Amino acid sequence: MAYTLKHKLGFDDFMIYEKIDGVGGTWRTNTYPGVGCDVPTILYSFHFNLNPHWSKELCDGPEILQYMEDTVYKFDLRKHMHFSIECLGTAWNKGTSQWDVKFRDTRTKCEFTRSSTVFISTICGISYPRDVHFDGMEKFQGPMFHTARWDHSYDYKGKRMAIIGNGCSAAQVVPQWYHERPNHNFTKAETWSFRYLPLWERWKRLQLFLENDDLVATYVPGVKASKKRAAVEEHAKKYIFSRTPKKYHHFLIPDFPLGCKRRIFDPNYLDALNVSNLEVVPEGIREIDETGIVSENGTKDELDAIVLVTGFQVQQFLTPMEVYGKKGKSLNEQWKEHRGAQAYMGSYVHNFPNFAILFGPNTFPAHNSALFSCEVQIEYVARTLLAPLVDMKASIIEVKGTSENKWVNSIHGQLKGSVFQAGCLNWYINEHGRNAASWPGYASTYWKEALIPHPGAFVSKGGSKLWFLRRLSRWLRTTSSTTYSLAIILIGIGIWGRNVAFRDLLRRATAIMTERVTKLVSR
Repeated sequence: MAYTLKHKLGFDDFMIYEKIDGVGGTWRTNTYPGVGCDVPTILYSFHFNLNPHWSKELCDGPEILQYMEDTVYKFDLRKHMHFSIECLGTAWNKGTSQWDVKFRDTRTKCEFTRSSTVFISTICGISYPRDVHFDGMEKFQGPMFHTARWDHSYDYKGKRMAIIGNGCSAAQVVPQWYHERPNHNFTKAETWSFRYLPLWERWKRLQLFLENDDLVATYVPGVKASKKRAAVEEHAKKYIFSRTPKKYHHFLIPDFPLGCKRRIFDPNYLDALNVSNLEVVPEGIREIDETGIVSENGTKDELDAIVLVTGFQVQQFLTPMEVYGKKGKSLNEQWKEHRGAQAYMGSYVHNFPNFAILFGPNTFPAHNSALFSCEVQIEYVARTLLAPLVDMKASIIEVKGTSENKWVNSIHGQLKGSVFQAGCLNWYINEHGRNAASWPGYASTYWKEALIPHPGAFVSKGGSKLWFLRRLSRWLRTTSSTTYSLAIILIGIGIWGRNVAFRDLLRRATAIMTERVTKLVSR
């Protein structure tokens, strides 16, 4: 978003506030052993700053974080950022037609308010760990921490550890204690190609995108999808059985269809289950006492430390903020009336003017790059909200309630019959049985839909009648020299083909310049 504002819209009057002490978001807060990307890193990168220096196909967290930091400095974005500042909430001020935003400095605990024309929430769904409660857990005498709050001061070598949870993070943490996850390290030839062959990395990126997007074909409703899903499930079963001890076979295969929970591509987790000092316990927890965990069957396991791999508050899109709209009602209150979060194109909510959400409700891709979805939303918000405000085409822009509700109803209609609604316990579905997270189809479909203009979906107020002059000025300022050069070449080719006099003039000018250069060289 900062790149788009500064370099595409030519707008410099904005600030970004971040609660942690630097850029990177989840890649800065999650530092547990084995943390990494489960989507090919070439795809998990910004379209405006492809990185030819990736070390391997699935990069680890520290390398991704370094890429994020390098991007900030490369495009001179650091001056627009304040760190260790948490946003507590905001309210629309009818008198000023601005947002009054309340912040807290996490270092000094000082609270203060700033006003802004536009308020954009970029809080990710995996920002706040999902805290769980088990009877007696406060009694445990050893360390207990969430993977997002990993305690690096604790030496777990030789200790009896418990991992509570069995999702994506657990699949990365467990094998890391035994060996590095399988991965493809890019060869010198591959990295050379990324650096020096024009468009080669972009071509590979497109291939990876299409391959990942094709996985959605197994998630959608329909007979064809069911057959394809059954074939993939059968292949997955054979793989699981080939890598794991027989004593685990009866419970390792899920009793729900592929995709009902987020699909995990094995980072050597299954091989780790063969290690003699590791055991999988397919039981719920009755209680935790001073020295360990008691399972539902009454078995007690003595432990030195417990790691909570229990996920995040994905459904709480703006946690912990409270956002109050033009009618004085909070966004969370309005969403309760709809049984969960919703937004037009995952970005706009009626009654909340000049407000947008990134990576909002129903924009999570089934198995593709989250950055792709975010970039699609950023381009959409820039075109439909930010550019009109910057150009003074309008001073207030808000989505219509009817437009929002029709779009959301259409999305939920498409989700019916998909694997996301198959009845398993997942983080897509909220307590009311509503899926406020998943995009129902291909990531490419979301991109196409974001390209289609829907001017009737919004209500706008104010602005200047001469807004088009500001837009022309902005275009002239932000258009790159490469674009100007191409335009001049195309115009020249067009004139060359249509105007004989122009061709003769260009030939004479070329002949004169050649003659002069020849004379200078001969001297």
